[in-house]
Amino acid sequence: MNFKIFIESSLDDLFRSTVSAYPKTQRRQYATDTINIANIVLRPFLGMRTLFVKALAQNEGREYSPIIVFKNVQYHQNQDPNLIKITENGNEYFFESLSMETDVILRCNCQDFYWRFNYYDHVDNSLYGRKRAEYEALIRPGTANPQEMPGMCKHLIKLTDAMRDNNIIL
Repeated sequence: MNFKIFIESSLDDLFRSTVSAYPKTQRRQYATDTINIANIVLRPFLGMRTLFVKALAQNEGREYSPIIVFKNVQYHQNQDPNLIKITENGNEYFFESLSMETDVILRCNCQDFYWRFNYYDHVDNSLYGRKRAEYEALIRPGTANPQEMPGMCKHLIKLTDAMRDNNIIL
């Protein structure tokens, strides 16, 4: 019998998978400079030890909503200089900096994520929300995600970079 163990990928795993899936691309990880992360909302879920992160990404006159849910977040009751503090609904929350090795689930409403990564992130157990059916291009079949690998769009990559720039991810 074959058993599949369902373990989410880390942010680093998904980034490396994205790069490996499209080694010759000049887009995605190389096209994030034109994206502006206009807003980041951090919503803690202490009981589930998760952190829900949603951003507003602006690019080429369009707006996208990349989402990353971090798992196994280490929350603390008291402020410490080494902890990150966020305030939501008048309450203060403190948590340890996140790592690229943190397990995540994610999604974006852009077409790149929708057609190339949604289904395979679901297979990888790294998709936040509903999956779509596996996409097969009518013209040039097998080109949407030829290696069938999970991954991230450029908006999710830029959100990750913005979180690193703000020392939320170390």
